[in-house]
Amino acid sequence: MVTTIKIEKKRGDTKRHVFILKDAEGGLIDISSWSNFKLTVDPQKLPSDSSANIFQINGSLITDGTDGQVGFTPPGSAAPGRYFYDAQADDSNGEKITFAEGGYKITQDITKD
Repeated sequence: MVTTIKIEKKRGDTKRHVFILKDAEGGLIDISSWSNFKLTVDPQKLPSDSSANIFQINGSLITDGTDGQVGFTPPGSAAPGRYFYDAQADDSNGEKITFAEGGYKITQDITKD
């Protein structure tokens, strides 16, 4: 059920990344009983450990979770670069599931804080 999604943002932007989880037929997945949502960004696609992580953020349900929506608010402080990410959670059975992964690109902005 892992979906590959490329994310691109400007340095300094903190607009929330929203994921809508769907099953193989396109139906919304009820994630209301899921927990421990995390999105981790790393410079390596297949890191052996977490020592080089650029950042890890906790996610939260956008509504009540029955519509499959979870959001992650990224920090604005990460340096421009090309990275990789994955997003995971513990499902209703307490089993860890990675639901999204892909490239994570941060580009330089013009306006500074």
